[in-house]
Amino acid sequence: MHPFSVLTLAIFVAGYITARWDLVTRLHELVIFAWVNGVISRITLGCALLSFTFLLLFVPALYIAHSEADLHPRSPSRGISAREQLRRRGSF
Repeated sequence: MHPFSVLTLAIFVAGYITARWDLVTRLHELVIFAWVNGVISRITLGCALLSFTFLLLFVPALYIAHSEADLHPRSPSRGISAREQLRRRGSF
């Protein structure tokens, strides 16, 4: 390689390593700040509340939808869907 290219590459690599190290140290400081100020516990509490809300709302809705689908099954012998009818007519 040309000496100028080697020097350019060395400066680029040194700058890249320095930038990466700076990011790692800032991330470490951010984690310590979050731990000290209780951010981690609030995130844990938020995840727990969202999970509880999901279980409280969506699981019963899933159960109701499943039981309704069992009560009113769609079989091919009972006809075709409205979407399929529109597609066959060319209106969809």
